[in-house]
Amino acid sequence: MEQNIFARDAQSFRPLVLATVAAIVLMIADWQHPEWFDPARRLTRAALDPLYVFASYPVLSGDWLSEQAQSEEVLRRENAALKAERLQNNVRLQKLAELSAENTRLRGLLNTPLIIDGRMIISEIIGTDPDPLRHILVINRGDVDGVFIGQMVLDDKGVVGQVVEVLAHSARILLISDKENAVSVRIERTGMRGILAGTGDSGRLSLQYVPNTADVQVGDRLFTSGLGERFPAGYAVGVVSAIQHHGSSEFADIAIKPLAQLEGGHHVILLFSAPLAKEQPHTEPAKPKSTKQQSSGTRYVAQ
Repeated sequence: MEQNIFARDAQSFRPLVLATVAAIVLMIADWQHPEWFDPARRLTRAALDPLYVFASYPVLSGDWLSEQAQSEEVLRRENAALKAERLQNNVRLQKLAELSAENTRLRGLLNTPLIIDGRMIISEIIGTDPDPLRHILVINRGDVDGVFIGQMVLDDKGVVGQVVEVLAHSARILLISDKENAVSVRIERTGMRGILAGTGDSGRLSLQYVPNTADVQVGDRLFTSGLGERFPAGYAVGVVSAIQHHGSSEFADIAIKPLAQLEGGHHVILLFSAPLAKEQPHTEPAKPKSTKQQSSGTRYVAQ
């Protein structure tokens, strides 16, 4: 007589049913009170952690073997590419630093208190005169921009010089430190006027024909007087740095330190402002000067 296998296996479902019911009860309890099972959960994770680490070894070993299998030529190419990229990044950083410094200089030019009427253009210095005895700069503005001979040139600190030659797209600036240049100035503290001449030294100017008895002190600031037809009045030029009196001469030797950055500057301002002589009423306008460059023996002086 055959045995009924279904009848014999009916009791084998009891453990499965009990396990399913227990699992459902545990899941409901864990959902309702998760804090009851946290210690057991942490203990289980701590016990299985070494197994996870051991199971990751094949993957890590495969990565290590893959790296070791790369050829030396591939590593050299990657190293060269990384070096080239680092070099490019360093160049970009240098350019960004220069652009930041240039932006600061331009903001200083635009915010300078010297400019009171707003008629100006900013120009970039693109060269210098090849003659080492002349203090002449070349800028990238010219006749097409309205630049004219005798135009005053400034930076954010003070007077730089004047335009002495104009071409279509460039112009030449004679610095106030050139021996052929002179500026009519006045002392801010006393109002005394004088002629400030270049000495050929970019860091030193000379206030000429000042009597030994004149009231001049170290630290006095000098401004353009506006008496000539070159420089409008009221723009800073320099400050008295030293005074020497000679018994054999009736004039004092007065050294002036220019306020403008005559060396190392990158940008200058071309000022479109009429000089004091042209601004005065009942004054006949001066005849325009020739656009040809004046001879080197001429002294560019406003007196």
